[in-house]
Amino acid sequence: MRPMQRAGNLLAAARGIFHNLPSVKLVILILGVLLSATPVRAQMTLAEVTTVLAQAVSRAAVVSPASVVAVVDREGFVLGVWSVNGLAPAADVQANAIAKAGTAAFLSSAQNAFTPRTAAMIVQQNFPPGVVNKPPGPLVGVNFSQLAFSDINKYKLPAEAGLLTLGSSPAAPLTPIPTPLTGGLAGTAGGVPLYRAGALIGGVGVAGDGDNSPLNITPATVASAKVDEDVALAGQIGFEPPARIHGTKVFVDGIALAYVASTTSPGVVTPLGGIGAAVAGFAPTASPAGPLPYVATTMGGVTGEVRQAIVADPSAVPLPGGTARLTAAEVTAILTAGANRARTTRGGIRLPRGSAMQCFISVVNNPNLAGSPPIVLGTFCTSPDATRFSWDVSVQKARTAVFFSSDTRAFTARTVGFMAQGTYPPGLADTTPGIFLGLQERFSIITPGGAFTAVNTLNGASFSTSTAVNPNLPNGMTIFAGSMPLYRGGVLIGAVGVSGDGIDQDDLVAASAAAAMGGIFLPSEPVRADRSLHRGVRLPLVKFPRNPAL
Repeated sequence: MRPMQRAGNLLAAARGIFHNLPSVKLVILILGVLLSATPVRAQMTLAEVTTVLAQAVSRAAVVSPASVVAVVDREGFVLGVWSVNGLAPAADVQANAIAKAGTAAFLSSAQNAFTPRTAAMIVQQNFPPGVVNKPPGPLVGVNFSQLAFSDINKYKLPAEAGLLTLGSSPAAPLTPIPTPLTGGLAGTAGGVPLYRAGALIGGVGVAGDGDNSPLNITPATVASAKVDEDVALAGQIGFEPPARIHGTKVFVDGIALAYVASTTSPGVVTPLGGIGAAVAGFAPTASPAGPLPYVATTMGGVTGEVRQAIVADPSAVPLPGGTARLTAAEVTAILTAGANRARTTRGGIRLPRGSAMQCFISVVNNPNLAGSPPIVLGTFCTSPDATRFSWDVSVQKARTAVFFSSDTRAFTARTVGFMAQGTYPPGLADTTPGIFLGLQERFSIITPGGAFTAVNTLNGASFSTSTAVNPNLPNGMTIFAGSMPLYRGGVLIGAVGVSGDGIDQDDLVAASAAAAMGGIFLPSEPVRADRSLHRGVRLPLVKFPRNPAL
């Protein structure tokens, strides 16, 4: 079967699951939006934060006294940053510690425990790392997410929890949190997740062993022990995840993922305050009290959370031919279709095997105006246990699809990523780079004081930084799969992005969401990426997992 025919059959299959669904009006009635607070979330107490910091600081005083230790809770609130030697830390060291803690918290769940080491393994130019002529890691480029300028989700102070509203943007500007120049996720080892009775509550991160470059994540580092990770493991004592959900128990393409490669030797724990001092502005504190402002909602048979209010496209800018913009009912139908598919799809990273995937599903509009950001028209999270990095990434994926698509070209995040690697086709040695290589770096690394040229040693991209955020990509772009552009009568009207599981699972949910209402939002065959060749190679549109149904 030719690739084009196979892709067509896959989209037809995604469309087919909706033939027996109720009408849009009935779907909306069935939603039954429950105006109740978000289910109780896993919050960290001050005592827990203090214990984690004291354990890590005591170990660091022995093996790495210049360390900085950070604790971040599951929602991204920075609960404490501690300098082991009591001195004000260098900006890059502090930022790296926070990112390592946040990475462990944001990539994990009650059904998978991941670390920055896991992240480093799945962002390489070949997967498994170092094996030539293999495709890139499944989440290549994910480190360029949770950016400090993101209008969706990023690290924040607990004292500012009251500024958060139901939606992507806070009610007022939040205090900037130090993060690496490349983004809020780290790939250098030195962070581990924190659990209470099997529930994910946060992460602890450590920086200070002299390796503070966020891009020093070569294949060799994935397998090497690190002092920072030793210290983080000491902080994790009493808050360990069940061994059955360690990253090493998760297999991608038959390859076990990394978890940690270091060990620790716990010693006498000095009460917090006896060694070092809190970093200014980050004294230890508890997670914000009370529920977050997200509405518990049932969509597609899944009870989850609305993280961005569902609205009609508010743009007054005309679309070609006077094409109608998305209505709230249509956005609801798209989200419902995606949730329904997620409910019946076997997760690729969740344990035990056979568990349903969980994800964030986001719909954005097509502003049809240069310099205008695609507006988020609704975000649904299928479970409070969905990985938190996926909120920001789901919107990144949708906006990436809009940015690179048009009325005559339907590109997905998978399409863009295929042309954004250090080799083309991706993974094949001794080939030239893809034409989009370096764009993600340029749109992610913002240096207001002046642009400079840099090289991403991971993929060889040479790029110039930007002095301002690209308004069309207000939380950056991504280059791994999980989106579909949306059309009406051949006119681009928006896109849907999905993140939370394996990229093939995310693609399946995105395609299913786009196939809502009988498939009226799907791109026509002539404009689909998989009808095009670039440098003699057919471009991909989407890819689905084998035997995905539970």
